[in-house]
Amino acid sequence: MESLHTLVKSKSFEIQSDWAYPLPSNSLNSLANAGLFMPGNNANQISLIGNANFLRIKGDSIKAQLPYYGERQISSNYGSTDTGIVLDGLVEDLTMDFNEKKNRYELRFQANQAIENYQIAINIFSNKQASININSTHRTNIAYRGNIDTIE
Repeated sequence: MESLHTLVKSKSFEIQSDWAYPLPSNSLNSLANAGLFMPGNNANQISLIGNANFLRIKGDSIKAQLPYYGERQISSNYGSTDTGIVLDGLVEDLTMDFNEKKNRYELRFQANQAIENYQIAINIFSNKQASININSTHRTNIAYRGNIDTIE
């Protein structure tokens, strides 16, 4: 537990996700019914093993490159190739609480990128697993689960 406290309080860590959990919708279910997901994946969970991704917090900065599966409510800029969640900016309104009952850290903050705003909640568990929940102003919700480690 002491290493977990040190890791979170350093505000210098990276999460690499193994799974994405999109909000199931009619569109994702249609893709699953058409057999367009890889074996073992479905509209509720998608394996990210072998796909480069990260969410990195260092001090008051955040960088992230996460694949996105879901629906956009507002289209991106014309000709844009950014289909995933890409962040490079500052963490705003950060709260970090240790939940003794559940034996985990709960982080909540906001991040902005161009015209899109994100509310992000991260749960960090004692076994160095982490879950990320992302709410966006332009997309349906998505969650990720993976491993957390320090940034060297």
